[in-house]
Amino acid sequence: MFKITLSPTASNKNTVISVSGKTLTYNGTNYEFSALEKGAQVEAESPAIGLIKNVDGVINITLEYYYDIATAEPNQSTDAADYIVELSSGTMQDVITRKAVDNV
Repeated sequence: MFKITLSPTASNKNTVISVSGKTLTYNGTNYEFSALEKGAQVEAESPAIGLIKNVDGVINITLEYYYDIATAEPNQSTDAADYIVELSSGTMQDVITRKAVDNV
């Protein structure tokens, strides 16, 4: 299980995050955390920010999260809780409010 805190940044690209077991995949690159024992923490390197911690078996990590301004609403949530995602497997759902798509 991962508790992921996102640090959103408007950009011209979108970030894709998925989890399988203790492996986090960020834009196609795998990061393995099985060696991070309960109670341990390590200093993060990009795309992670700050410390990565194993809290009772849950990997707590803050990640850079780029989203495409062309498809996003100009006003995004300012509530930090909206950018915290718990994920045990699969691909993370998009947390960005997107513009409505016109079906022509």
